[in-house]
Amino acid sequence: MSVISEENVRGGSVFKDISADDEDWQPTEIESLCMNCYQNGTTRLLLTRIPFFKEIIVSSFSCGNCGWSNTEIQSAGRIQDQGVCYSLKVKTKQDLNREVVKADSATTRIPELDFEIPPFTQKGSLSTIEGLLDRAVAGLEQDQPVRRTYCTITLQ
Repeated sequence: MSVISEENVRGGSVFKDISADDEDWQPTEIESLCMNCYQNGTTRLLLTRIPFFKEIIVSSFSCGNCGWSNTEIQSAGRIQDQGVCYSLKVKTKQDLNREVVKADSATTRIPELDFEIPPFTQKGSLSTIEGLLDRAVAGLEQDQPVRRTYCTITLQ
């Protein structure tokens, strides 16, 4: 059962299956505040259903003033009782460009590096494998100068 009701809204379903053939299904655009420069930007929302996954809300913000952008996926349905495991062997650079939908409840593992991104540590996203890794690296690098200063002060 979805958090957002599956009832018909204005004569149509709230969620629609993703389809490359449907040219009529467009995201809703909303003017909203940029949290980087505090000018007006645009948020685009798309309510959709990914087959064999669940209902999601894809939101994308972009600011024409400062160029800041943000894209995220929010769950619009309950977490399934049983998950699915997908594996990918990265053999070429092109494999890093593979697009993935990562739920916020998903765990990402790279056994060869003994590296894991635990569930609920990143927001859900529509990204590439490289994008997931970039986000993890950025999270690990966050506030490192402050941490180094703190460690230097406490160790002296």
